[in-house]
Amino acid sequence: MIENISTWLLRLLIVVVCLMLESRGILDAQSEVGLRLQVMQGEGNRNTVGQTAAVPIAVRVTDRNNEPIAGASVVFTAPDKGASGDFDGEISFRMLTDEKGMATPKNYRPNRVEGRYPILVQAEYLGELATGIMVQNNVVVKKSHGKIIAIVAAAGAVGAALAATSGGGGGGSTSPSAPSSVPTISFGTASVTGPR
Repeated sequence: MIENISTWLLRLLIVVVCLMLESRGILDAQSEVGLRLQVMQGEGNRNTVGQTAAVPIAVRVTDRNNEPIAGASVVFTAPDKGASGDFDGEISFRMLTDEKGMATPKNYRPNRVEGRYPILVQAEYLGELATGIMVQNNVVVKKSHGKIIAIVAAAGAVGAALAATSGGGGGGSTSPSAPSSVPTISFGTASVTGPR
């Protein structure tokens, strides 16, 4: 009976050792993935403050052979103070990569603070971690006064033309029967013509 127990314990020990060696091989294979993170879009973006980013943020997760990894967890984290942004109201956003290894969060919106800042990107797959930083810039768009100046100049030119044709120019009288030229001012495809 003691011999049967010791044989049984020996077999159990062999099974446990085999399982340990097999699981170690699985763990070794997992740690050799060689996780890599590539910024595909968004590096150096110039975002207009308060508007959804014109160029989406996108990263790609690959293995050591540059093959895409589907199902990797990717976390994007913007700063919590100063120039920054958010993902639907949150400064941190987690998603899984698609079959092409891509992670593209939707609705990244810069805040109203002008300046340059980093977005931290972390990818995790089978216990491996890859990190990267993507730099963004929040800018305030200056409004141009060029259109207002052009409209004021055009209105002044029309007023001067009207004064000249109606005799209000102060330089003598014009004969009502004399032919006069009618001034026309053009703006691209639109034009303004004085009275006849």
